[in-house]
Formats: sequence, structure tokens, C-alpha cells
Amino acid sequence: MLKSQPMSAKHAYLGLDIGGTGAKAGVFDAAGAQLGRGHCPFTPRSPEPGHVEIEIEEIYQAARTAVAQALSMAHRPVAAMTIVSQGETFVSLDEEDQPLHPAIIWYDSRASEQARRLQEALQLHPGQEIPSAIEAICSAPKIIWLREHALKIMRRARRYLLLPDYLAYRLTGQAVIDPSTAASTGLYVDGAATYSRAALQASGIAEDQLARIGAPGERVGKLLPEMAREWGLSPETELFVGTNDQYAGAIGAGNCRPGILSETSGTCLALVTLTEKLPEPVPPGLFGGYFPIKPYFFALAYAKTAGVVLDWFRKECAGGADFETLNAEAAKVPIGCRGVTMLPHFDGLISPTPDAAMRGLFANLTLQHTRADLYRSILEALAFSLRENLELLRGNGLTIETVRCIGGGAKNDLWLQMKADVIGMAVEKPAVTEASMLGAAMLAAWGAGAFPSLAATSAACYHAELVFSPNENSRRQYEAPYRRYRELTMKALAR
Repeated sequence: MLKSQPMSAKHAYLGLDIGGTGAKAGVFDAAGAQLGRGHCPFTPRSPEPGHVEIEIEEIYQAARTAVAQALSMAHRPVAAMTIVSQGETFVSLDEEDQPLHPAIIWYDSRASEQARRLQEALQLHPGQEIPSAIEAICSAPKIIWLREHALKIMRRARRYLLLPDYLAYRLTGQAVIDPSTAASTGLYVDGAATYSRAALQASGIAEDQLARIGAPGERVGKLLPEMAREWGLSPETELFVGTNDQYAGAIGAGNCRPGILSETSGTCLALVTLTEKLPEPVPPGLFGGYFPIKPYFFALAYAKTAGVVLDWFRKECAGGADFETLNAEAAKVPIGCRGVTMLPHFDGLISPTPDAAMRGLFANLTLQHTRADLYRSILEALAFSLRENLELLRGNGLTIETVRCIGGGAKNDLWLQMKADVIGMAVEKPAVTEASMLGAAMLAAWGAGAFPSLAATSAACYHAELVFSPNENSRRQYEAPYRRYRELTMKALAR
């Protein structure tokens, strides 16, 4: 891995996190103190069921705006930067690097049939390394779908880039992707040097149409002069390879050894913990692979729809009320939401039991229930999802001693206390709740030589702001609503 020389302590490090609904940027010093931050939202569109997309230029401009906001507050030269993002989201470019279609967002599920056919085709390659699971959200099946539905356009495709390598390509002229993000294409086997030859052949994709795979923290290069001017950065600023936003969040949460769980309540709900050995085989509903901090593997459980359900409710059912108002109303509702049970799986269930057909549900409604009851039932359901997935991890031999909540949900103290009561464990709120931004910046700091190891970077830069201890009386009161939630989930799975 190419590494840079140590930077001056006066330098700052930029972390750019491209999420499902916006771009966030943070400028940090080498101690993990936030010097500036920016956020620019964007709104993916769903032109028809299962389709979720957005113009790639909207994402690019949101990223640039978020960085400009962060830089305006930091007032310190940025030595290095890293981009992290959700996986799967991609765009096809022509020979002139113009997009051929809107970027297809990661949770778009249009390509389920193509995923099934690709998985079957890969079974015809015994003895070759092939991806263990091809799902509808993977990029490769969606590329096949586009070829089948827009062949004239897709004949012009020169390259397929995911968000971090697309931005790297525009900023430096080099398209480089990390292994975790590459795995989300359905074309890469974790731990391999390059893409799976069998998967490329089965999907009709050439290796030179994809980004080069580089290790997290590896140097990509300096910014192109014109890009540096456009983004308000120095042409001496170096870009380093990032990783999946969940793993960047884990790094930013100090999740650098086994025993720590970082829980993200953003668009989706994701639980990440580290281990020296994954369960064999990794069961359905649980995912694992190499973590950027060696020698550890990550174990991941997640739900596709979490914070996005709260936002849906706020917009569609609460007249656009702000979350502060809704949380204040929910705080007055008794535990159990006066009998309302809710399932938050609006676009399929992944963990702990995969079921692509699962949908959201409010049960046991009466004319006496209010929007506060329904809103709190979503908060409780997502806390129950945390508990059932925590039990999934522990049931597969993974040790959880510390829980750290990150992402937008970590700003909601009512919800953090609820989670502590539901799981019966203390929950930590980090000083920097947007831990993916911090993790991205720390990858840049490590790449630039500011720390001897990524583990040391992660440990040094994490600081807890508050700790929410479980209330024993509340914990007991949550048992009956949790049982109702589990019973409703089992009925929905058995339909």
C-alpha cells in the first residue's frame, strides 16, 4: 500500500459520507475534534414500485455543497480526504464519461429475477471463486436489467462506477474502490485480489469497465487542479480509499476490537461488531467479511428501512411536523403504545430472517389511538429490531459488551434511552454522532501517516458524550410489547 509522509498537526482531514438521502462532510483534526461540518440533502425518486433512482449530478453537487459548508467553518488546510458511501448504488457512463441513466440507489429491488438467473449461472462454474450471494440490490443484476430494458442506451456503456469511485474518478481521474464496496456489486469475492472471473463472464461485464480495487487507506492521488479549485481545496490535497459507510461508522465509533457493537440508525438499521473468526457457515440474515482493521472480520446485521420510516411518517402522516415535536409527543405515550404493534420492514426483511416480501404494518389500531401512539410504535419497533438482531449476533457466538449508537438516530435521547431499556444494556452516545464522517476522516489521517495503525486511529479519536443506562422497571415493561412484536413478525413470515 502506498502511504504518505506524516502530516503537520496543523493539518485537517476531510471525511465525506454519501448516504441514501444526502451528503455529509466533516473536517477533523488528528485528535478527532470536529472543526467543521456540512450537510446537503437529496431526494431519490421512485418512478414505479421497486425502482429508486436519482440523477448522479444531484449527488455530485450535494457532495460539493456539503464539503463547502464544512470548509467554511474549519479554517484549516485539508491535507487528505476520504469518501465513504453505501454500497450498490451505481451509474453507467459512456465513452465521454456522461451518465447513461440516473444513478440506481442501493435498495432498488427491480432486478430480483436477474439476480436469481445470475446466481444460477454462477453455479455452473465449480472450482472457481464466485460471490456467495447475489441479491436484487447488487449492482450486477441491475446492469443486466438495464441491458434487457434499455439495450440501445446500454450498448454505449464504457464503465460502471459506484458512488465513491465515481467521485474519486471525477476528483483525481482515478477510479478506485475498496473491497467491501466492490463486494456489493455481486462481482467480487471478499479477500480476492480482483473481481471474480466467473461473475464477470456470467454478467457480461469486462473488468476494465469497473474501478480498480484498492485497500482502505490506500493513496489514490492528488486532486486534479480544476477539481481542487471547484471544491475549494488545495491541489496538494490527497484522496485515500475509503470503505462502506457502516464500517467507516464503526471506525469512527471506536469499534476497533471484538466486544464493541456500533449500531447505526440512519436510513437503515445496521449492527456491526468485530470478531477474529466468523461463524461457519454464516447463517442467513447475518453477513460477514474482512474488516479494514486487521486481523478482524466484521459481522453485520441490518434492516433496510429504519430512519426512513420515521421520515415517511413525519411527511405522510404527521403533516410535516418536526421530529422535536413528535419526540415530545411520544415521550408522553406509555411503554407499549397503548397496544399498537408495528413492523418497520417497508421494503423487505433482511435480518434476522430474510424475507424480501415482508412489508410494514401497524396492528391493533383503535379509534382512540393518536399520531403520538403510532410514532412511538415506530421508535419501539426499531428498538425491538435492534434487540432481535443483537440476539442473532450473540446466538452465533459473538460477544457484545459495549453498544455505541451512531448516525442520525443517535441525536434522539428519547430513542437512546428506549434502546437501553429494551436491550438491557448501557448505550453510548458519541461526541461525534455522524461517525461515518469521522471514520472517513480518520482513514485519511491514517493514510496520510498521522497514526501508526488504523486501530490506533479509531481508539484515539472516539469520545463518548453520554451513556444511557437501562432502567430496570422500564426493561420489564418492554417485555410484553417485544413479545407482541416477535409474534406479529412470525405470523407475517408464515403467511
